[in-house]
Amino acid sequence: MGKEKFRVVVGGVVTDGKEILLGKKPETEDHPISGEWHFPGGHVDEDEEPEEAVLRELKEKTGLGADVHQILTVYNTGTGAIRILYHCEAESNEAEAQDGLEEAKWVGVDELGETLNDTAEEDSMERDEIQNFIEKLKKMPVV
Repeated sequence: MGKEKFRVVVGGVVTDGKEILLGKKPETEDHPISGEWHFPGGHVDEDEEPEEAVLRELKEKTGLGADVHQILTVYNTGTGAIRILYHCEAESNEAEAQDGLEEAKWVGVDELGETLNDTAEEDSMERDEIQNFIEKLKKMPVV
């Protein structure tokens, strides 16, 4: 039996206070999440660490710098990729859609599930680790 090959992709659950950054790919792109809101991210390049990749992807797609805090979850996307979702804290809230994004927007934690409902991101939202993170975020004081 041959070995299955997976690519590694990363995503950032990027926070600024109690808001989370989402990106939207153009509907015309031939991509599994075309036209859907998602946590920004992308592929890990050869010889690149996943933490470096999530920071690079955030910069390329939104212009934002960020600090990586922790891995929230790792899972099989069902499309030949293993996805690592990181919690990242944005250095500012001035995100602009760039490099493969049609739109970038900040949403409150209470709007997150509603915005991501019926998207490819729904799989990650159903994960206990993400739900626990969102509950903790809701309880955090706004600084």
